[in-house]
Amino acid sequence: MAILSFALTTEELLDGTKTVTRRDWKDSHMSNWQEWYEAGRRVHSAYDQLPIAGGEKIAEIRLTERPYWERLKDMPESDLEAEGGMVDTRAEFYELIGLPPSAEVAVVRFEVV
Repeated sequence: MAILSFALTTEELLDGTKTVTRRDWKDSHMSNWQEWYEAGRRVHSAYDQLPIAGGEKIAEIRLTERPYWERLKDMPESDLEAEGGMVDTRAEFYELIGLPPSAEVAVVRFEVV
């Protein structure tokens, strides 16, 4: 079981608002997640922050589709709410995560188990 940290969106994860996350991953890390999905390993641990920072497991999530790459500028408007609803526009989202619209990120869609 792998780990995803939801430090900024713990509450939104637990109340079911957050059902997708975008991550600035290296190709090798993304490959691991894609391989796990294809092998049927779809349930993973959700933490409130990284374990090395004292984080605790808060839930388990099940991937609802194979993780994929997407440029931030191609993110559907509807995903602003699915990302936790912390911002109202894509521009605010880019600023929140500190990446430009041209950045390609890993998209992980899930449900809380």
